[in-house]
Order: sequence, then structure tokens, then C-alpha cells
Amino acid sequence: MSRPKRSYVPTEALFDAARRAADRLGHLSRDPDVRREAGNVAQAVGKLLDAIRKAGQTPKQ
Repeated sequence: MSRPKRSYVPTEALFDAARRAADRLGHLSRDPDVRREAGNVAQAVGKLLDAIRKAGQTPKQ
């Protein structure tokens, strides 16, 4: 039997899913430390996602 092909998830979709999951965890958790850190993760991943999007744009002349 042949091996199944690995699924391909674009980088932007992967980081967006991670940001949404961290944001959701921040809203659902009762522990204030978990809420704070989940918010920090969501913010950091959002910034990383913005940087990736900007890096993919062609410079304006």
C-alpha cells in the first residue's frame, strides 16, 4: 500500500487557527493566569500573522 499524502495547510491558515484557539481559550478559562497568557499568545500570533502578510506583499514604488 502507498502512504497517504500529507495534508498541506497554508502558513497563514495555520497561524490564524492558532490565534483563534488561543483567543477562545482566553475567553473560556476560569484561571486568570491562563486567560492572561492566552491573550498574550493570541496577540503575538496576530502580530506574526500581520508580519507574514506584509512580507508577502510586493513593495510599492
